[in-house]
Amino acid sequence: MKIGCPCGGVIYDQTDSLPDKAHLIPDQEWFPTFDAIDVVIDDVIAKRADADTAYIAIRRILGKAARHVYQCRTCARLFVDDRQRQLHAFTLKPEDTCTEILRNRDGDSQ
Repeated sequence: MKIGCPCGGVIYDQTDSLPDKAHLIPDQEWFPTFDAIDVVIDDVIAKRADADTAYIAIRRILGKAARHVYQCRTCARLFVDDRQRQLHAFTLKPEDTCTEILRNRDGDSQ
């Protein structure tokens, strides 16, 4: 996927471990997400199921709870998914601009 920013920058979402992408879990989903993961773990233990079953279920839970967030590296504008997975742009004031707000570690995968 490519996101064209009004500033002319382009955000590419075509691989993993991107420094300008994040996954946001709304606070209203934070504890329900933990609770759902606990249920998966308890079920796997009770049924003595294989770990792959738990991994898949937990990834589904996280994927459903999380929304995508992207940041333009040129102007620092943030793009955030809403509940319908539609992107909305948010612009920072020029004096507050940080173009690496979503980066967690050094290195660049693009």
